[in-house]
Amino acid sequence: MSWTLARSIARLYLTLFVAMLGAVLLVFLVGDFADRLSAYLERPLADVATLYWNKALVALHQLAPAAMLLAAGATMSTLRQRGEWTAMRSLGLSRWVVVMPIGAVTLAAALVLIGFDELVVSRAGPTVDRLMAEKFNRWGDFRFFYAPRQWFRLDDALVYVRSGSTATELHDVTVFELDRDFRVTRRWDTATLTHLEGSRWVATPATERRFLPSGQSPVTPHEHVTLTLAGSSRDTFLVRIGRPEFMKTSELREQLQVRARVGLPVERLVLALHNRFAYPVTGFAATMLALALALRERRRGHLTLALVEGIVVTMTLFGLLLVGKALVLGEHVPAFAAAWAPIVVLLAISGVMWWAAEGQRRPRRSP
Repeated sequence: MSWTLARSIARLYLTLFVAMLGAVLLVFLVGDFADRLSAYLERPLADVATLYWNKALVALHQLAPAAMLLAAGATMSTLRQRGEWTAMRSLGLSRWVVVMPIGAVTLAAALVLIGFDELVVSRAGPTVDRLMAEKFNRWGDFRFFYAPRQWFRLDDALVYVRSGSTATELHDVTVFELDRDFRVTRRWDTATLTHLEGSRWVATPATERRFLPSGQSPVTPHEHVTLTLAGSSRDTFLVRIGRPEFMKTSELREQLQVRARVGLPVERLVLALHNRFAYPVTGFAATMLALALALRERRRGHLTLALVEGIVVTMTLFGLLLVGKALVLGEHVPAFAAAWAPIVVLLAISGVMWWAAEGQRRPRRSP
């Protein structure tokens, strides 16, 4: 395969990819702005500009896979309309002369998206959530992802943290001591719970309420008291608030360990960790399917048809991702299956289509 031809095809695909990405990003931002226009009236222009700059960064990552597959169909339509594809076929070149440079560019773009998500989206995403809540009074899921209240299950205790805390100092805390039958035997309410050493914590001040078998519940105030929370350590309560999708990989791994240790659900975090790498690669798989559709022998080189096919593949792709996420949160399928199954399905369909097309092209032997 000529490197000049490969570079020409890669350059054409990259140009169309940037154009498609800009187009879908513009449509998304304009639609979002029109939908939320009432929230922006009489608000400072600087706040709106900051919000949409960060929204553009988040949306760029989310829409890039769709732009990849749309650009693949548009590239093939352009080559057909120019007669270049017919010329390649007349020279005996296979479809891989197009697939390989486009696939290489798409894989490179997927790697860039992984780094972009890690370094840029992890900052822009929380900024969007915070600005919508603080500046525009649009809370959405803000309370769910950013509310400081947390329940922690330890060996023989439940710990309820109501307000913002650090790993070694918790504020506005209630500790429920449990017996073997999961009945509450004692309750501690404290303004501050500070780590002392090992599994020992100091509550200042604290109110003790005991639940006696007789039904009485005497209350005793303490200026400070040392509590032993079996199974706890300095890092036990190091739980970060926020959307798992906007956390960095190192933070996701840390939170998986911390939350699993204290009995908090981790399905959304596991899915976010897999999607950090699987989602950009899904764009590559969808691009291969778009190319398989565009390289059909009797297909005409109309750009409209390529866009329609791309939109259908995009809807199918995002449908698979949404269904997979719902199944993971419902604990019906493991997170790795939901993240990577769409890639396997798309590549399998592409492979079957290419195999069928190559079989049709193979000349029959004369008897």
